[in-house]
Amino acid sequence: MRTISLPLLLVFTIACGGGTSTLPPNSEVSGAYEFVVTSNVTGGTTLVEANMVSNGNQSTASGPAQVQILTLESKIWYVNGICAGQTPGQNSINASVNGGNIGLTFNEGGDALPGQGVLNGTTILGNYSVTGSKCPVLIGNPNYPPGYDSGGFVGSQVPNLGGTFSGSLNLADGTFNTAFTLVENSDRTLTASAHLSGLVNNGTFTFAGSAVGNVMFVSGSVNGQKLSLFGYFDRTGQFTGTPNSLLVFDYETLSTVGLLIKQ
Repeated sequence: MRTISLPLLLVFTIACGGGTSTLPPNSEVSGAYEFVVTSNVTGGTTLVEANMVSNGNQSTASGPAQVQILTLESKIWYVNGICAGQTPGQNSINASVNGGNIGLTFNEGGDALPGQGVLNGTTILGNYSVTGSKCPVLIGNPNYPPGYDSGGFVGSQVPNLGGTFSGSLNLADGTFNTAFTLVENSDRTLTASAHLSGLVNNGTFTFAGSAVGNVMFVSGSVNGQKLSLFGYFDRTGQFTGTPNSLLVFDYETLSTVGLLIKQ
């Protein structure tokens, strides 16, 4: 698996079909958001998780603590997406809102993409289209011009990420029964306590990091060994197949290490 960004890069080259909104001018986009982006070309789905911070009608999110991406394509998960950028994982979003219209600039790994969308309440709807992308999965598609992609996306606010999740994690030292308790603070930092039970490394270990939309991004130490974990919380089960589940990856290897269920 590669640490890359996705046709979602493509995400925000939006060609919105228009629409109306009852919102007043200069409405804000603020808080934890998930953008679900679906490609008509590859059939893949990219999840863009962002903690948007507003200042008047301007909203931004920047860096790993505020923007995280993963792609599900052909039943394979790609942490950081499926297309490489110059600096994978270093992403940002800038938004400008005027009533029901929103202008977006998404910067994924150093590649800036402008677009337009429609804001209705706290939901952002739109379509996107891009040409000339250097993403390998788009360049080699015989059914479309090289580098072409199009599709649609929906951006929605998401609740805080927290609770206790239980199941098995397959870590470097073996498989462990795990109880993972997450607490999201008011500044969206995340503290976690992991109780591990297995042949080795039994005990309770502390992790810290960020809650980014529906993503847990934390690091800690297990018996002196550093461990960085990336977890996607699927409330409905649309993507993992299990409601209220936390799909966990080892961020160093980008491999899936387990599925934990909220208790």
